[in-house]
Amino acid sequence: MSLYAKVVVLLCTLFATYGAVDYFVQRQVILPSFETLEADLARTDMERARRAIERELDQLQTFSADWGNWLDTYDYMAGDNPAFIEENMTPVTLEAAGLDVVAFLDAEGQFVWRKGLKPATQDDLPYEFLSQAGLGAQHPFAKAIREGTGAKGIIVTEHGPAMLVAAPVLDGAGNGPHRGAVLLGRVITPEVAARLAEQAQVDLKVTTTPPASTAVAAGRESLLQPRVVTLDYTNQVYRNLEDIFGNPSVMLHIDVPRKVSAQGRDAIGYALLSLFVAGIAVLVVLVVALRRMVLRPVSRLTQHAVSIAEGDDLTQRMNVRRADEIGVLAREFDRMVDKLADARRRLVDQSFEAGASQAASGVLHNIGNAMTPLSVTVSTLQERLRSAPAGEIAMVLDEIESSKGDSARRADLEQFLRLASRELANVVASASDDVAIVARQAQAIHGALAQQLQSSRCGPVIETVELPPLVAQSIELVSPGLRQRITLDLDRSLYEAGPLPVPRIMLQQVFQNLVQNAAEAVSRTDGDRGHLEVSCVVGRGERGDEMLTLRFADDGVGIRDEDLTRIFEKGFSTKPRDTNQGIGLHWCANAVNAIGGRIRAERAASGGAILYVTVPLQRSAATARAA
Repeated sequence: MSLYAKVVVLLCTLFATYGAVDYFVQRQVILPSFETLEADLARTDMERARRAIERELDQLQTFSADWGNWLDTYDYMAGDNPAFIEENMTPVTLEAAGLDVVAFLDAEGQFVWRKGLKPATQDDLPYEFLSQAGLGAQHPFAKAIREGTGAKGIIVTEHGPAMLVAAPVLDGAGNGPHRGAVLLGRVITPEVAARLAEQAQVDLKVTTTPPASTAVAAGRESLLQPRVVTLDYTNQVYRNLEDIFGNPSVMLHIDVPRKVSAQGRDAIGYALLSLFVAGIAVLVVLVVALRRMVLRPVSRLTQHAVSIAEGDDLTQRMNVRRADEIGVLAREFDRMVDKLADARRRLVDQSFEAGASQAASGVLHNIGNAMTPLSVTVSTLQERLRSAPAGEIAMVLDEIESSKGDSARRADLEQFLRLASRELANVVASASDDVAIVARQAQAIHGALAQQLQSSRCGPVIETVELPPLVAQSIELVSPGLRQRITLDLDRSLYEAGPLPVPRIMLQQVFQNLVQNAAEAVSRTDGDRGHLEVSCVVGRGERGDEMLTLRFADDGVGIRDEDLTRIFEKGFSTKPRDTNQGIGLHWCANAVNAIGGRIRAERAASGGAILYVTVPLQRSAATARAA
């Protein structure tokens, strides 16, 4: 798996894990906190409903205290105002006061006058607790009535729960002695419950609890606490109220819409959605940023290293202009490749020089070994030929010619001639043997040279180089005196060609010869400095091979038409023999031809010479892919 894929998988896993954890926290921690808050708010609503009933009881007790501290009521209870009931306890008055139960009791709790009304119609309606002669000594209000204090509470009647209050009857100035109590009651009908609900801003229902349900296993205290029942869309809150007898017989019920949890769920949903969108955005930004700032440069650096490892092009450079660690790594890698290229170039040069030196040493040693006996044999042959009586024979022949009349002298001379001829024949016979030895020794030298020629046919070392530095290095090999005579112009095509796989050392020597010839040709013109323009073209040869053609054009004396076909011949030169042997261009032609290229010359129309050097480009597989 690539580094890019690993980073993407890691980031996706990280964001997915964070999303799952956040979802768990939202659902299991935050949402329950909303639900807890919502339950607390529901209990608060129930408390407001309870307090609304408390306020209603307080208002009703205040109303009863007003009636009790009324001089007419005080006189009525003393028996001095018999028309009080008829004049004041009218249906209109009771309806306006919202009373369903009205009673006057003496100090012993006995009814002096009582009346029950139907809440909806204000018709008479019997109530069980009014049917007795009094409240009884065990009634919760009995003590308050005897002591002349007020009392209030909720009582369960056969017509529903009712608020019941009692206030002492005083003299109108708030003084006693009290003459009993005023008892007022108001049934908590749905209309009254609705009014209380409006005050408490809740949806209130007031019901009575069956007696059996007051003895549940949860206990009495738990019934007096708000209980929340959670449904899908509402929270149902229940709470029991104690009646005046201390029994939890009145139940308050409110329905509270679950707006908080709904808003919490919506908030969590929006939070998760925003987290998802933000996570995707952050993930995309991180992936893009990492890809651009880290992964892509690392991938480029990796491909660059692989390309250099698989190929032989050490001219490739990253050229990263960054100030971070990747930029430093890329620049250090380029420096390492620079050092490696320089080391390889020096190693190849040293290897070439060492190989050439070793080959020359071997050739010279073998030829020297063969030349030693050859020299001895030739010296011996020369000595024998010098000792041959060839001169004496010629002299005798002349003497014989001049002594035709002297027969005795002629006979002596002929005898000497025969002896000298025999000796000459022996010398010639011995010389023939020496010549055969010389021939064999020359053949041995020829064989040594042939073997060296076969070894020299190994292909040159191919290196990927850029042409401008190669031409510059070739000029450095030219003597300073010649370099000062010529100005070198490198065409833009050399820079645009880029790194090319060529036999660097061979081309370097060929360029050196061409630059040196151009400088020598220019030096014979009238100008102070000549010009040599070098350009190149990369194209396809006749067989479809990729070829590099370099063009060297100078403004020197040029080449005569009749010499164009001879300048590459061995020994041919238009320069003085004392300074030139006609080997340079001949060697260049042989070297270029040996690698499958060719070299040709032509005369420029404006004067000067143009030489074309064409060599094949031998790209490796990695270099070809990079190209």
